[in-house]
Amino acid sequence: MRLLLLLIFLAAWALRLTRLDMQDIWWDEARNIDVATRALAQVAVAPELDIHPPLYFYGLHAWSQGAGVWRFSMRFFSVWFGILGLALVYQLTRKLGRDRETAGMATIAVLIAAVAPFALSEAQETRMYTLAWALLAAAQLALWAALDSRHQGPASWRRWALFAVLTAAALLTHYATAIVVLMWGVWLLVWALFSPQRWQRLRLLLGVGLGVIVLLVPVVPIALRQIPGYDNPNLVLPQLSQVVGQLARAFTVGEFAPSGVWRWGRWLWLLLVSGGLAGWRLRRRHLDGQRLSLLALWLLGSLAVFYLILVTRSAFDARYISFILPALWALTAWACWGWRRWGRHGPWLAGLILLALSLPALHADLFDPAHFREDMSGVTAYLQEHSRPNDVILLDQRYPFGFYWQRWNNDFYGQPPTEPAAQAPAQYLFVDITHEDQRRVDQRLTRLAGTAEHVFYVTWFESDMDPRGAVPALLNAFGTQTDEVHFRGYTVREWTMEPPTVFALPQALVRLDRQFAQGVTLVAGDWTGRSQAVTTQHDLLVALQWQLQGPTPQTLKVSLRLKTADGATLAQDDRLLLNDRHVHSSAWQAGETAINVYRVPAPTQAGDYVLTLVVYDAETLAPIGLTDGSGVEPVIGPVHEGLSP
Repeated sequence: MRLLLLLIFLAAWALRLTRLDMQDIWWDEARNIDVATRALAQVAVAPELDIHPPLYFYGLHAWSQGAGVWRFSMRFFSVWFGILGLALVYQLTRKLGRDRETAGMATIAVLIAAVAPFALSEAQETRMYTLAWALLAAAQLALWAALDSRHQGPASWRRWALFAVLTAAALLTHYATAIVVLMWGVWLLVWALFSPQRWQRLRLLLGVGLGVIVLLVPVVPIALRQIPGYDNPNLVLPQLSQVVGQLARAFTVGEFAPSGVWRWGRWLWLLLVSGGLAGWRLRRRHLDGQRLSLLALWLLGSLAVFYLILVTRSAFDARYISFILPALWALTAWACWGWRRWGRHGPWLAGLILLALSLPALHADLFDPAHFREDMSGVTAYLQEHSRPNDVILLDQRYPFGFYWQRWNNDFYGQPPTEPAAQAPAQYLFVDITHEDQRRVDQRLTRLAGTAEHVFYVTWFESDMDPRGAVPALLNAFGTQTDEVHFRGYTVREWTMEPPTVFALPQALVRLDRQFAQGVTLVAGDWTGRSQAVTTQHDLLVALQWQLQGPTPQTLKVSLRLKTADGATLAQDDRLLLNDRHVHSSAWQAGETAINVYRVPAPTQAGDYVLTLVVYDAETLAPIGLTDGSGVEPVIGPVHEGLSP
């Protein structure tokens, strides 16, 4: 058994080290490395830590001092804790019973965890999840030792103190571990209340709880800054069946498993678990009921609480609840061991089947480019070839471009450095269309790109920096787009300019006062060609100011249309109605106003044209009409085109 266990651990090491530095650093990793490599005093107060406590970053900081800052070394930090987590999962499962058979059961648990696709993914990224799993597993083992009635006196207090320290460390690694800690607290409260030593146990738990709180006190100001404001009203709450399905797929056969493997694999998992449980019902031997119930509550209770939080926050991702995985792996092995009732080789056959089900997702994770992270190396290679020092590169994300490009600045309102002079300057562009100063996006563009002959704009596929499209609208209005290249996760667009360029959003807003149903009002607007004839073939810019009486029942979109005098539509621009926080109309505050930017191609013939718009339900496409009953597509105003026919 020991030889088999050693082989599994060696295979786990080899699997996690396979192509460890092959994929590019992506957003999360770059942010984590950037924060962790700052001065230690700056880590906890870094504004980039929008929803993370600092312990992981302190550890990564210390690691980087000795191991250096490069892809392999930074990711190896996660690999190490991933392997440590396997050893702790072995101990969790081994201590479920008091006979020699549990060593085999624990070996199966390590096998399941070693080949779990989700565990491989997190072990190969510079993120805090493998550290949090290890801390939770260690805390659970400390709790089991503290609960052992054979250890009393100072030895018991030391175990309770260790449990408090490890629990606090888990909470200082990721806030979502609080879901697991809450379930442990519920179990311990029941353990105390239903005991003849009720008050003694309650005093004990009070002391442990106070110890945890004392350890957490230094990060309370950070947590109060981060947690209350962490919300994204634009996210759509998935149905319970979708949540269960996505979690089950991610934590069993793997997110990247082919659909056929998932279709049949989920039933095999269910068969193996249910069949094993049936075997345990017929064959109960020397199991520790306390520990089994703690693991079950860790798994099932945490899932239930997670969904309740999901209902209120609408922030769903499998990794946020991945802290149940040590319990899942231990309980799955326990269920597989129940197959011993049907034959001595039954548990091992079950383990091999689970191994086989994991192989397609493991292969896809390591070797299928369709599942790789974003191709920043390809982006920078393209820019190196096509850009010149008198061009400018703009990006809608702060990370990870700076790890691949020297002449780069990611401050919100800074300027790119002047060296190396042979490279085009690159700048993170924060999009602001409300302030009447140099922070506004048109003035920022003038300062950054006013003298550039070519502007390259790099956008990330998950970015929400400019959902109103102000940057491409301005670039199209004052330049000509000449190229668009797609990379994995990124799009690079190029505009040719005629410097000097002074970018300007329409600012002379005129009162429009178009009132729609659901409390939606088009307050004012301005657009190219409103007051004087246009003599350019660049796109027309339109700025419209909206106001809502409150959240709308549905998410609304606006379709701006350029029409001829006889009503023929020449062009249109459909966009979600968003406020300055980029929130959908269904989550606006009462009385809130915001400017949205639209663009349509300029007419190619001289003449008079009109702008109209339609406000409609983004899901059903049903338009909402004006409150005066005059229709659903009001005329906004004229566009005068002065080009020669």
